Amino acid sequence: MSRTARTGVAVVAAAWTVLLSAGPALADHNPLAPQEGADSHAGLSVAEGLALYVLVPAAIMMLIWALVWLPGMVRGNRYRPHRGWSAAPVWFAGPADPVAAVESAPPGGAGRGGASGSW
Repeated sequence: MSRTARTGVAVVAAAWTVLLSAGPALADHNPLAPQEGADSHAGLSVAEGLALYVLVPAAIMMLIWALVWLPGMVRGNRYRPHRGWSAAPVWFAGPADPVAAVESAPPGGAGRGGASGSW
């Protein structure tokens, strides 16, 4: 980009910044704005206000709740205490051969245990 083009862009950007920041000051003289005393909006009734500020957020929360809750309920595959555990045991961060590690482990003392290890 040439020096002249950069200067032109800077001047246009500065002019737009000034005009946009001065916009609120020029609002009184805006020919497109509603005239003084004109009722631009009648406002919300009580029913409309309740619907907009209570029912719509409640409906959105219920939709999010349903999207989170329903897949788990439809799937239904979960642990149930009265049926016992049917999955294979998993030893996280354990040895490569857990069975051999348990068989080769030294036996612990039978008279020790608990939080203090003295009973």
